[in-house]
Amino acid sequence: MIMDYHIHTRASPDAGGNMKDYVKKAKERDTDEMGFSEHVLLHPASGYSYLSFQLMPTYVQTFLDFKEQSELPIKLGAEVDFFPEDTERIREFVQKHPFDYVTGAVHFIGNWGVDSRSQMNEYLKKDIMQIYEEYFSLIKKLCECRLFDVLAHPDLIKVFGFKPNGDFSHILIETAETMAESDICAEINTAGLRRPCSEMYPSEQFLKILHSYDVPIVFGSDAHQPNDVGMNFKEAISLAKKAGYAHACAFDHRERLSVKV
Repeated sequence: MIMDYHIHTRASPDAGGNMKDYVKKAKERDTDEMGFSEHVLLHPASGYSYLSFQLMPTYVQTFLDFKEQSELPIKLGAEVDFFPEDTERIREFVQKHPFDYVTGAVHFIGNWGVDSRSQMNEYLKKDIMQIYEEYFSLIKKLCECRLFDVLAHPDLIKVFGFKPNGDFSHILIETAETMAESDICAEINTAGLRRPCSEMYPSEQFLKILHSYDVPIVFGSDAHQPNDVGMNFKEAISLAKKAGYAHACAFDHRERLSVKV
């Protein structure tokens, strides 16, 4: 069963296409189920485009209306940016809406957008190992708050290809331990193949560590255009099997289900 749980429509200002466009493309690619997870930011961060949380009720109703006529099973999700100081605001937001799953993401270290091309030079101003420690510290806090079902693109920090010169496996192991304790799924996100790092999130090394801690997985294309749906999923499934996974997760009303990869 093939499920793509990371889809952005034009409701996210940085994406294009409507739900119908994505379902049509998903059918062409033999996708069995898909989840729409628009960008939501409950924190004042300049330079990023998100679905305003004030507009979420309208968006949810649009989703529910379309769900009745969709030719594929679709699920309601959200990709929420995590800032530790916003934990209670996120909790209130999540409880307000009938999500099937909620994905947490770290795109920022402070006010720095780590995946922003316009801010890429920030990687040259600090020690890369320190950056990784700061990023994964936020990832661990995201998991520990237990507000999310899925962690999006777990090692997004490598997006532009910057990696520590030394061994940083201890950071990955500590993160995997926290994810296991927090009972959160790791997303195998194929968008990294379309970015300068040319590698899925997470890396094969990290995914094998996650499997050793029994951290469950979901699949996502991080689609921002209909043609992105299910992109490179054969490679993603192959990577999952290579790491030892035989099952992935599906969601319904925040309940987690296990399906064969």
